[in-house]
This record gives sequence, C-alpha cells and structure tokens, in this order.
Amino acid sequence: MSGWSVYIALWGAAALAGMLATWAFRALAPRLGSLDRPQSEGHKTHARSVPVTGGIAMFLAWAGILGGGLALAAFGGAASWLPERVAESLPGVRNAMPQLLWILGGGAALAAMGALDDRRPMKAWMKFLGQAVVCGLVAAFGGVRVTLFIHNPAATWAITTLGFLFIVNALNFLDNMDALAGGIVAIAAFFFAVVAGVREQYFVTALAAVTCGVACGFLVFNRPPASIFMGDAGSQFLGFLLGVLGALTTFYKPGTPTHAPVLIPLLILAVPIFDLFAVVLIRTRLGKPVYVGDNRHISHRFAKMGLGRPLSVLSVLLLVFASGVGAVTLLWLPPLGAVLVFLQASAILGVVSILHVFGKAE
Repeated sequence: MSGWSVYIALWGAAALAGMLATWAFRALAPRLGSLDRPQSEGHKTHARSVPVTGGIAMFLAWAGILGGGLALAAFGGAASWLPERVAESLPGVRNAMPQLLWILGGGAALAAMGALDDRRPMKAWMKFLGQAVVCGLVAAFGGVRVTLFIHNPAATWAITTLGFLFIVNALNFLDNMDALAGGIVAIAAFFFAVVAGVREQYFVTALAAVTCGVACGFLVFNRPPASIFMGDAGSQFLGFLLGVLGALTTFYKPGTPTHAPVLIPLLILAVPIFDLFAVVLIRTRLGKPVYVGDNRHISHRFAKMGLGRPLSVLSVLLLVFASGVGAVTLLWLPPLGAVLVFLQASAILGVVSILHVFGKAE
C-alpha cells in the first residue's frame, strides 16, 4: 500500500465508525435526555426536538480509530500480515504516542464539557475558562506549539493557546445550520491532510484523515434536514482538533519559495475566523453580549437573501473550499503567485464583508 492508500483507508474506517456511532447515539439520545428542544434559545429555530449527541459519537469514533492505531503500534510491530507501508510507520506512531495521548485527553475534556453544556447551559465565563485550561495544558505539555519563527517558549505557548481558543469558538459560533460546522471541519481537515502529506508528516496526515472521516460519517445524518446535531460537544472537540492540526503541520521548510506557507492555516479557516470577527463586532456595536447567539452569521445572510438553508450552507462551504485550494498552492508558489492567492482570499472575504454589512439579518 502507498502512503496515500493508507490515509484513504484511515479516512474510510473513520467515516464508517463516525456513521455507525452517530446512528447509535441518535437512537440513545432520548434515553439520555440529550435533546435540543425548539426555541430553547432565542437563535434556535428548528421545529422539533433533535438529538444533540453527535459530538460524543464523533469523539468516540475518532478515539476508537486512533486507539486501534496505538494498539497496533504497541503490539503489532512484527506482524507479517501488515502492509509494508503501515509496518514502516509503526515506530513513528510509538514515538508520537505521548503527544497523541495529550491530544486525546484534551479532546475528551472539551467533548465532555460540551456535553454538559448541551444538557444544562453553562455560564459563558465558566465555559471559556474550561476551554482555556484544557488548551493551555495541551500547549504546555503536549508538544503542540505554533512557533512562527519565535523562539520564546512563553510567547509560543500563549500564541498556541489563544489560537486554539479562537478556532474552538469560531467553529462553535458557526454551528448554526444543518451540515455547516461538520462540512467546514471535513473540508479543513482534508486540506490539512493534503499539506501534511506533501510535507511527509505521516502522523499529522493520519490524524487529519481520521478527523475528516468522522466528520463525513456524521454528515450522513446531519445533512438537511438533520436528524442529529453535534452540539457544543462536537464543535468544541472538532474546533480543538483543527487547532491541533494547524499547530502540528509543518507549513514552511527550507527551500520553500516564500515564508507565505505559515499563513496556510489562516487561509484554510479564513471564513469561520472572519465570520467570528464580524459577528463579535456587530454584537458589540449593538450593545449585545458577544457570547449570546443570534442570526447574524454569514449563513443567515445567505438565507435571508432567499437561498434557503441548504443552499446557504453549500455557499459557505464553497467559500471555505475556494479559500483552502488557494492556501495549499502556497507550498510551491513564488512571491508573485503568493500575492495573487492573498488577493483571491481578500476577494472572498470581501464578499463576506459585503453580506455582513448590507445583508439582512433575522
């Protein structure tokens, strides 16, 4: 098996696991009392009670696939039945095991905290404090750091922790329509997998492939009209994983035409990040708390233009995809090409800005 065949196999296994886990937890939700009831919050407009256990299902599927990989690395090193490419990568998996356990622990903590919030909403400051503690610990002890050519450990820890918090909440804010947050995660994880694969970072590519897979499996039941939601458990867990993938991937290495690749994660996640900035600014100008949900996101603007929710979600996902395609090309482009990519990204965000300023809000 080639390297890419292994990653595709991991994606397929994760998608199947995510689909089965989501199906199972959709059936269990009423017994667990985990239902998102209509009008439970002002910005929620769904017409019926919907299971909100998708996040826990995705976490368990993700952890199960990675746990199987860790078991294989620990006990199957000499197994002759393994494909040669897989056997060659097992020592690297063993070396990455401490780091993966920290990532696993951080994901579990955020998923559990989100599940509690789905059952009984937490105060905003408590949720943010919990996120900060988890993200800070993973950045401090998990070997997950954003460096940006900075060699001060305290500075890189702060940048990494703040980056994690920002992405977790950006995805949480955009989890407002069926298939939107899950689709963003699937697309973003796909691009992180491509970049890490090109850079021959086998562990990161596998992690991204599994993340993309569980999101795709969840989308089978979350596509409009959704029969299950991911809830805060899912948006916090998946947002954390996107932050981890952005921090672990090596975007720049000697010989790259420009330093522009360090901005690849910002371009891959440009739309959710920009939407978060815009919504916070709008709520601040209106004198409303930034943490209280409303219907002023880019997806809502598309819907008010008459597209309807499914087409609004598709429009946002196409913007995310377009930005991600441009981001990946930075690995090879000379300075002029990099400038053109940033101009393209600016045009995409310009469209988002126009809709935020002039589009109708519910």
